[in-house]
Amino acid sequence: MNAPKILGLLFLVTLLLLPAAVLAQEGGGYDLTWSTVDGGGGLSSGNAYTLHSSIGQPDAGNLYGDLYTLAGGFWNGATPPRYQLFLPLVLRQ
Repeated sequence: MNAPKILGLLFLVTLLLLPAAVLAQEGGGYDLTWSTVDGGGGLSSGNAYTLHSSIGQPDAGNLYGDLYTLAGGFWNGATPPRYQLFLPLVLRQ
């Protein structure tokens, strides 16, 4: 085989394998496993998310899934707002 045929065959194989590589990048949901991240404290951020942490902070509570909740540890202050239920009273005379 000469070089142009080898390059053409290599190009064709690359085109055939490219969709498999793209499908492999497909992501699922978030996974909040029960583990402790003890790598240090401070501010961690990426994309639109920010996490403030302490060194050795335990997983004390919460950790939900969809629509995200992660509250745990010593200085937890990220509690959701409490909603008040208002039921109007209508009286007839």
